[in-house]
Amino acid sequence: MRFLSTFSPFRFLLLAFCAAAFAAGCGNSDQEEPAPQPVLIVSPTTLVFDESDAAKNLVTVRSNGMWTVAPESGLTVDKRSGNGDGSFTVTDAPAGRSTALTVSSGGLTQTVTVVRNATPEPEKPALTLTPEALEFVPGSPDNEIAVRCNTAWTVTSSDAGLTYAPDSGRGDGLITVTGMIAGETFVLTVVAGEGEDAVRREVPVTRKADPEPREVVFSLDFGDGPGNVWANVDNAWKTQTGSGSDGVTYSVNNVRIQNDSYGSAGRYAGASGKAYAKMFYDASTDYFTVSGIRLPAGETDFTLCFGTLFPAGDVTLSVGSEGAPWRELTYTGAAVYNTWTQATVGFTLEEPVETLSIRLKPTGVTRQYGLNFDDLVLLAGGGGQRIDVTPRIYRWAELPSNFEAPAADQFVHTTWTTTLRTGQHLRSYTYCYDTRRHNPVWVAYPHHRCYMEGSGRTTPDPWGPDPALEESSQAKIYPSYPGDTYNYWMADWMTGGFGSGYWSRGHLCMSRERPGSGEEINMQTFRPTNIAPQPSEPSPFGAIWGNIETVISGGAIPADTLYVVAGCYYEDDRMVELDATNNGATSAASKECVMPTHQFKMAVRKRIVEVGKAIQDCTADELQVIAFWVETMTTSSSTAISQVGDFIVPVSFVEEKMGMRFFPDLPEAVRTRRGDLAEWDY
Repeated sequence: MRFLSTFSPFRFLLLAFCAAAFAAGCGNSDQEEPAPQPVLIVSPTTLVFDESDAAKNLVTVRSNGMWTVAPESGLTVDKRSGNGDGSFTVTDAPAGRSTALTVSSGGLTQTVTVVRNATPEPEKPALTLTPEALEFVPGSPDNEIAVRCNTAWTVTSSDAGLTYAPDSGRGDGLITVTGMIAGETFVLTVVAGEGEDAVRREVPVTRKADPEPREVVFSLDFGDGPGNVWANVDNAWKTQTGSGSDGVTYSVNNVRIQNDSYGSAGRYAGASGKAYAKMFYDASTDYFTVSGIRLPAGETDFTLCFGTLFPAGDVTLSVGSEGAPWRELTYTGAAVYNTWTQATVGFTLEEPVETLSIRLKPTGVTRQYGLNFDDLVLLAGGGGQRIDVTPRIYRWAELPSNFEAPAADQFVHTTWTTTLRTGQHLRSYTYCYDTRRHNPVWVAYPHHRCYMEGSGRTTPDPWGPDPALEESSQAKIYPSYPGDTYNYWMADWMTGGFGSGYWSRGHLCMSRERPGSGEEINMQTFRPTNIAPQPSEPSPFGAIWGNIETVISGGAIPADTLYVVAGCYYEDDRMVELDATNNGATSAASKECVMPTHQFKMAVRKRIVEVGKAIQDCTADELQVIAFWVETMTTSSSTAISQVGDFIVPVSFVEEKMGMRFFPDLPEAVRTRRGDLAEWDY
C-alpha cells in the first residue's frame, strides 16, 4: 500500500520510456556492434635499472588486445609479447647510458626509456696493520693487531702453536693473539683482496721464554728394564714421575717395550736412551693411553713433549679428561720416518680440570720398524692451541625420550645392582611398565664386561614381583606362596593362532646378560617389569627372538659398552589374556593383561673400542646400530639365524610406531640407518 501511495505519474512515464527503449534495442539484434577502440597504457615511461632488486625493473601494460615489446640492442626482457593486461621485466641493460624499448598494440605504441648507471671501478685493496711486530704476553689486553682495510681479509699463521681470532674479516677490525708457545717467534700473515691486486702484510709475533723452570707434571722414560715384552703384561716400564703422576693408570693394546741400540739415546736433548715403546699400526685396535694425570690447581697452560721417529700423519696425539671427549693436538713429528725427533706442542685448556689423559693412536700407516716413541713429558706453563676438555654430564644414552614424563598409565623405574667381582654399584636396567595393560613398554640397559663377573642362572627360576611397583599393577606370573601354580597366562590367543602352545615368560634384559646364580644381579631379571609374554612352539617367534638376542649380545662382550633397548608394541587392545592361571583354570588374583602385537630389540655400540669416550661424543660413522621388529603372532618361516636380517628395521621405524625417540642424544643418521648383520659379525 505504501508503494502505491508513492508512485507518481512522472515515475510511470519514466518506466514506460525505458520499456520502449528496451524493446527498440531488442528489435535491432541483427546489427553488428562497432569494434572497440585499442587501448595501450605502459608504466613507467622511464625506468632506472636496479641490478640488485628485480622487482624494481617491472613494466606494466594495460591493453585490450595483443601487444609486443621491441627492445633496443643491449637491452633484454623476460617476454616479448602478451595479451590483455600484463607485465614484463627488464632483465639487463647497458651500463652508463640510456636505451629504449617500444610496446605496440593495435596501431598504438609507447616508449619506455631505460637508464642504467655506469659500474664504478673497483677500489684497490688497502691494508695497514698496527703494530708491525707484537710481543705476546699471556693475560695482557695488548695482544691485539689493529687492521685498517677497505675490503675482506684473511689471517694465517706460520705455525699451529700460534692461535688467534678471528681468522677473517671485512673492513677495519682487530686480530687478538690468544696463545703461543713460549720462547718462539711466529709470523701472522694478513691478506686483503684477491688475485693480482691482493695486498699481503706480515706481523712477527714473539713470546719470551718462561723465566723459571716449568713444573714437571708427568714424565715417563720407560725405564731400563727388559726389552721385547708386551706392555700389557709387563710393569717394569711404568717409571712415571712428576707432581701429578700418583694414581696414573695405563690402557694399551698392541704395544711392545723395546730396550736396544735403536732407541733415542743422543738423538735429541734430554733423550733417556733406555727402553722405549713400539706401537703397531691397526687404527681399529691399537693405542697407548695414560689416564689420571693430576694437574696443578687452576692451571690451564701446558707443554707436552715426547720423542718420536714417526711423522705426525702416522699417529694422532689427543688429550682428554674423565667424562670429556678426546681433543686432538696438532704437532710436528719427524721430518722423515725412522729419524728420532723431539716433538713439542703447547696447549691451553678452556677451563681448568683436575686430571688429564694423553692418548697416542695410529692412523693406519704401516711402518717397517714400528711407531716408536719415548720420553713422554707434560710440563706446566707454555700454552698454545686452545682445547676444551671440561667434563660433560650426559643422560644415560639408552634411555628413550619418555623416561622423565611417561604416559598416565606408565611407571618408569631404574633397578640398581652390584657387580660380583669388582663391587661396582651400577644401574642394571631401566623399565617403563604399562600399569593398565599389565605388561612392559620398554626395558633399556647397558651391557659391559663388568656385568658378566658372575656365572650361571639362578635355580629354580626366582620369579617374583617387582618391589618398586604395587603387585596389583603387575602381571601375576610368579607364585605368591610355596606351591602356588597360578602363575601363567591363559593361552586363548595361542590356541586360536597356532592350535596349541602357551605364553612363555621372555626376558627383555636377559638373564644371561646378568649372570650370577643365587645373586641379586641375576634374580632381579625375573620380575614382571622385565618380562614380555612370548608365544611358545609351534609358533616360530621363540626361534626368531633367540636369533635376535644372539646377534645383539651373544658373542664376546667388548671392553666398551653396548646400549640396548627392548620392548613391546600394542596395536590391538582386544588381544587380552588372563594372568594368574594354571592350564586354563583361573584364580581370584586373575586379571586381564593386554598382549603385545609386536616386539622389538635394538642396540648401539662404537665401531672401535675407545674407553672413556662418551658415546654421545661419537659421530654417526663411529657408531654401529641395529634394530629388529617382529610380529608376536608371526607365521614367518625365517627361523634360521642367517635369515634374521628379514626383521631388521631402522630405529626411526620403531620410533614412529612407539611415538617416542630412542638413543635421543645420538646423531640423527644413527636412527635412520638400517643396520647391517655383517657389522655384528653375522
